[in-house]
Amino acid sequence: MFISQSAQTCTRPMMISTIRQQWRQKSAALIVPKGLLIIVGRVVLIICPVLFLVNLWLSAAVNKLALEVMSAEEGCYLLVDENIKLRAERARLYSPAYLNEIAANRLALYVPEKNQVTRF
Repeated sequence: MFISQSAQTCTRPMMISTIRQQWRQKSAALIVPKGLLIIVGRVVLIICPVLFLVNLWLSAAVNKLALEVMSAEEGCYLLVDENIKLRAERARLYSPAYLNEIAANRLALYVPEKNQVTRF
């Protein structure tokens, strides 16, 4: 059995090319005029480098501030450690055992015992 398929051409309706070109030009002109695009392009070429330089300057400033904050925090930790050491030293110096030892060694003063008689 031989089946013959017929070939049919299908074309979609198209506008005439000159009309299509005119329509594209008009639609592009309606969206954004060419002169405006040139002005916007120049402004972008001027503003983008300026914004880039401002961004670089701000990032450098932020990095500098971050380093200063880190050094200040490190100094704070050092001061806290020094404060802890000094408080421990003060507690040792004001302890009754240390005061009795200093009084006995340097001044020859002793705390009287309970059965000793003291006179004033």
